[in-house]
Amino acid sequence: METRKVTVTIEPRAQFRAFIESTKRWAVLVAHRRAGKTVAVVQKLVKCVLTHKRAGPPLRYAYIAPTRDQAKDIAWAYLKDYAGKIPGTTINESELKITFLNQGVIRLYSGDNYERMRGLYFDGVVSDEDADIPSQAFDYVILPCLLDYCGWHCRIGTPKGKNAFYKAFNAAQSEPDSFALMLRASDSGILPPESLAVMKLKLSADAFAQEMECDFNIGRPGAIYAKLIEQAYGEARICDCAIADTLVHTSWDLGAPANTTVWYWQVVGREVRIVDCDIGVLPNVETATQRVAWMMRKGYSYGKHFLPHDASSTERTGGTMQGELIKADLKNVIVLPRTGDIWTGINGLKGLFPSLVFRKKQTIVGIEALEAYHTKEVEIGRIISNEPVHDWASHTADALRYMAEAFMCGYVKVATPIIDRMHDDDDGPRRRREAKFEFVGGGR
Repeated sequence: METRKVTVTIEPRAQFRAFIESTKRWAVLVAHRRAGKTVAVVQKLVKCVLTHKRAGPPLRYAYIAPTRDQAKDIAWAYLKDYAGKIPGTTINESELKITFLNQGVIRLYSGDNYERMRGLYFDGVVSDEDADIPSQAFDYVILPCLLDYCGWHCRIGTPKGKNAFYKAFNAAQSEPDSFALMLRASDSGILPPESLAVMKLKLSADAFAQEMECDFNIGRPGAIYAKLIEQAYGEARICDCAIADTLVHTSWDLGAPANTTVWYWQVVGREVRIVDCDIGVLPNVETATQRVAWMMRKGYSYGKHFLPHDASSTERTGGTMQGELIKADLKNVIVLPRTGDIWTGINGLKGLFPSLVFRKKQTIVGIEALEAYHTKEVEIGRIISNEPVHDWASHTADALRYMAEAFMCGYVKVATPIIDRMHDDDDGPRRRREAKFEFVGGGR
């Protein structure tokens, strides 16, 4: 059998050469806009798929962006350009997959459908715009996919506040098997000074600091709860708190298994203690009966279970989610009434936040989703408003919002709101109601 030898030359930018040549297993690249970080990781993927040697099935690498469209728009053209020049390469447009002469594969995936990767193996994975990919994707799917062949993982992006990406970069700077790189526009030398001058003129000071100078201290634009989470950290309300001898209530957001969230919480004196959080797909949990069994194994003494208004709607099976949970012997299942405005619950939760204490280890993934929950400008007719973005973080944020709505409806033993006032919302001139609560009990 004839062996074909192919020579491929990769010419990286000098700023990324150390990354491409690094053999460390973990990497975090923080780089300003237009620095060329996507090209750098594509070059790394191509280099690895052509040079890595191991026994077993063909090499397999993944590039992940928050959505499939983003993956295609950001990286596909670069991958095709490189791969198309290499003899023996097959490009599959429909599957966004490239197969090389050695049968090694690079394929694009979406963070919002990360369950698609469950059960696969990878020799290397890149997470682009990492702050917009569900944090549980790494823990529950990506990391297990890297175990078979000691695969590597690289996170890349630009700061969007002190979220999971920020924490990963901080950790990478001190871990011996991690590569960390930050490229600020003022230091990298990649963009000419005149271009930076234009950017500085056109962008707000915060936007320039975040997008071009990689400043993590600037919050995500439109972040709804991020400052409140930061305050909770500062006040040590995200900690290793104990389970109290009071009932544990739950609040839910429903959807496909990958989108279902359940928060567990209890009223302890003047605190609302958030003690647990289930997000997404759970092991061997597909039906309502399996869900309830999962909950019972936690050993909590349960109070009430709050579901969104659509839980009483008839599904294709002819039943309702509320009915299925009751059949599975879950007691005190309550469907919350529909609110006319999502901001009623959001502002209710904002007012409740100073009283929240999170059990850190059990809720950290939920906390990271709350940090990522944000708004964007939406134009309807001639009116522009800021509305919450429906993405991976919104399901988890909605589930905790329903907790606030349960308090506002009086389903949990608390005092009536002690503050009920109109205010100008941080995200725009719309005036919405804000409620703050004083807790007087919550025992059995």
